[in-house]
Amino acid sequence: MKPENIERKVILSHSKDNVATATSPVKAGTLLSFSMGKKIITEEDIPFAHKIALRRIPRGRAVIKYGERIGRAIRSIEPGQWVHVHNAGGMRGRRKGKK
Repeated sequence: MKPENIERKVILSHSKDNVATATSPVKAGTLLSFSMGKKIITEEDIPFAHKIALRRIPRGRAVIKYGERIGRAIRSIEPGQWVHVHNAGGMRGRRKGKK
């Protein structure tokens, strides 16, 4: 399997992020190589502009993009999986005291 040039496939916004954003559709089984030798194989198709998990995100833990918490995992998310409403919940519009 030949590594894809991630410069054209995904955007990593911040070094703290545990997700990256697809700049074009990424097919399942694509090998993405990151700096310092990190490699991820996509577990499923990732649509354009959607997020892909860079490392395991346990259920209840933060989804981090732009170096900030943008949501939480509603089930465990494995590296290479598509991160979207089926496995992550947003934080916007939540009032204090509400879960």
